[in-house]
Parts: sequence; C-alpha cells; structure tokens
Amino acid sequence: MAAATLLSKVFGLLRQQAIAAAFGVGVAADAYNYAYVIPGFLLILLGGINGPFHSAIVSVLSKRKDEEVAPLVETITTLVGGLLLGVTVLIFIFADLLINLVAPGLSQTPVGQETRAIAVQQLQIMSPMALLAGLIGIGFGALNAADHYWLPSVSPLFSSLAVLIGLGMLALQLGNQMTAPEYALLGGLVLAWSTLGGAVLQWLVQLPAQWQSGLGRLRLRFNFQQPGVKEVMRVMGPATFSSGMLQINVYTDLFLPLLFRRQRRLWAMPIC
Repeated sequence: MAAATLLSKVFGLLRQQAIAAAFGVGVAADAYNYAYVIPGFLLILLGGINGPFHSAIVSVLSKRKDEEVAPLVETITTLVGGLLLGVTVLIFIFADLLINLVAPGLSQTPVGQETRAIAVQQLQIMSPMALLAGLIGIGFGALNAADHYWLPSVSPLFSSLAVLIGLGMLALQLGNQMTAPEYALLGGLVLAWSTLGGAVLQWLVQLPAQWQSGLGRLRLRFNFQQPGVKEVMRVMGPATFSSGMLQINVYTDLFLPLLFRRQRRLWAMPIC
C-alpha cells in the first residue's frame, strides 16, 4: 500500500508539473483550479482512502458472510449511485452559480470574465465525477475488505496518467502555441475532459478485481431496508463530516485571495 500510494503521489506531482509547464498561470489553468474545486473535493472526500465510503464499506463488509457481500455491495452502489447521479445533474445545471460561489468577483475584469466562462464549461464537463467518486470509494472499500490493497491504492495513478496523455496530445498539436490566448478555451477543455477520463479509468480498473473476488457486479438492487445498508449509512455520516473538514482548506485558499484583492480595489477607489 505504501509503495502504491507513493507511486500515485509521484504521478500526481508530475501531473501538476505538466499543467504548470503547459499553461503557467494562464487563463486555462486558473479556470481549471476553480472548476476542479468541487469535483476534486468530492473525489478526495468520497473516493479516497479513509473516506466515508471506504471506512463504512470496510467496517461493514468485514463482519458479513461471503454470500451476503455481493448483494450488499450492489444495493449500496444502487442507492449511492442514484443519489450522486442527482448531484451530478445539479452540478451540471448550476455550474454557473457554483463558479460564482467558488470564485466570487472573478468576472470584474475582462480576463476574469474569460476565466469564469471557461471554468463554467470545465465544471459541467467534470460534473460526472460526483457519481464516479462514490463508485470509486465503494470499490476501494470493498476491495480492501477482501484484502486487496495494491490496486485501490495505485488506481489514482491512472487519473494522473490520463491528464498527462491529454496534455501530451495537446502539445503535439499546438507546440509552443499552447499558452497563446486564442487556445485558452481549447486547453481548458482538454484539461477537463482528460480529468474526467482519468476518473472513469480509475473506476474501471477496479471492476475486474471486484468481479473476480465476488464483490458484486453492475447490477441494480433496491433492497434498501436490509440491516447492512442501514449500518453503512450510520457509519458514513460521521466519517463524511470528519473527512470533509480537511478539504475546506482548498476552498479557503482560493476564496480569500480573491476577497482580499477585491477589498484592496475598494480601498483604492477615490472618495468623492
């Protein structure tokens, strides 16, 4: 697990370096930083190690008989998938409002307006990551409960790899023109689509191991009243709260600089 996690973190570092090398502090990267706040928050919160889904699934499945595991995982996946599908739709519909909340005052300058417009499109593209985050977290917990640790721990590598591939293809097409203002939208869309593709890949690589271990398949089950489901929900509440508090710093880091810059502009206005 340590080796897999370290390898994933190294590829995450390479991903951030590649984004910085490709776009610097340009419009595409700035927009991506704002658009990724909510999908990234959900992916880390719901799909990460020691996240609420991971903790709840591991604690509940470890106490169940083998024949009870697959129906329980399928039922939880159906319930969580339905809820997060609704969240995905809401994020897509209200992407404009959400960007306003994440980056208040961003559209006060021409550059800010362009950044905001790109960020809205990026957030809409990445909105399915809300659903994928839950599926990844459930798979992560189920595999750990079955004593499979390498694949869940290394799976975030595939997400970073998808972004690196997307940026590599963009670099082959545009070369030194990647940072040109006229390609800011294209660069932003490539970032968003490759990030979504990485999340899809991170989920898909877990499925064969789940199926081979008898941890359920892509089957809808609606027996939400079974005790195992209720137990998962009881564990998930406190775990979500404790995990979510750690991610509030991401929003704070983005919100406060914008607020301070806006306040300085107000102070600099002449008093009539």
